Amino acid sequence: MNVSSILEKLFPGGNGGGSKSHPWIIIGLGNPGDKYKNTRHNVGWWCMDEFVRRTKTQINNKQKELRFGELELNGNLVVLAYPQTFMNRSGTALNYLVNRYKTDPEKILILSDDINLPPGSLRIKKKGGPGGHNGLKSIISVLGTNEFPRVRIGVGNPESGATQVDHVLSTFEPETKELVIKATYKAVDAIEMIIRDDLENAMNKFNRGGEAPKAH
Repeated sequence: MNVSSILEKLFPGGNGGGSKSHPWIIIGLGNPGDKYKNTRHNVGWWCMDEFVRRTKTQINNKQKELRFGELELNGNLVVLAYPQTFMNRSGTALNYLVNRYKTDPEKILILSDDINLPPGSLRIKKKGGPGGHNGLKSIISVLGTNEFPRVRIGVGNPESGATQVDHVLSTFEPETKELVIKATYKAVDAIEMIIRDDLENAMNKFNRGGEAPKAH
């Protein structure tokens, strides 16, 4: 079912141009290609994979710079997208969706890794700077604002001697990977809450402390 069909179902006869005609856009940040699939920098894609699995969304729309699918969730229109650009051009992929759906920044939710958080921890923010993340830098540049929500999952800082680039493009140790996978499940719970217009409660629930969950 495409967005036009969902709109007609939700607002038969039109909705008078109300803001609900513009769907949520959720983008998982990552680098395309098998060599990057399991790296720290692709944790945003891991979150999106879990959300797609949970909602059974068909990612069946393809453009040169992204893949995306559409769904209805709790009466909200939602677009789920994977950029097919490299990380530092993530905003280019988002630009297509913004032009297509006319969604305002406050309904654009970005899923990304964060080296400034312990592995497996979660942080939700209404707005903010890029924090050294090239994908967020690109998105801020394209949107012309940093006032969009984001869900960030901790992947930890590089050890001494390792550069930031080497760190985010490397894979996890098994125990750390388990923590991060568990965090993606919590991230999807948070996304569902945010889409229900419950961003403040999602922040209160999932931003408690800064400690990562324990592996079992």
